[in-house]
Amino acid sequence: MVKRMLIGVAVACALVVGSQAGAGADPVNAPKGEVLDIECDSGLGALTVALNGNGEFTPGHVTTSTQVGIPYAFHLEFTFTPSGAGAPEAWTEDSAKNGGPRNGRLATCTFSEVQEAPDGVFAVAGTVWITYTPAH
Repeated sequence: MVKRMLIGVAVACALVVGSQAGAGADPVNAPKGEVLDIECDSGLGALTVALNGNGEFTPGHVTTSTQVGIPYAFHLEFTFTPSGAGAPEAWTEDSAKNGGPRNGRLATCTFSEVQEAPDGVFAVAGTVWITYTPAH
């Protein structure tokens, strides 16, 4: 489950770009969909992104536009703090595609998420490097 959440969060971060036109096909209600708030550079700012898929580099959709973001690298930092007296566990994960994107539409995005469960608190913070389609 941690691996699936990790991949889902990373993929969600792939979604970027700031057009204000609504996207009707965003997978926000998909059975395995994820929605995530991210902060990106390159003038993109704060975005809400939706994704659907289990792949490490699955493309995603900005919920307020028709643009698609595709991740090509990420760095994730995880922490699990068990309920009660257990010591926190921390680990990182890095991944990158061979060869970078070939277009000039690149952005770096950051995010953080916290989930509470009966057995403890799981937190992830990450940086995702993406390429994205232009707005139409």
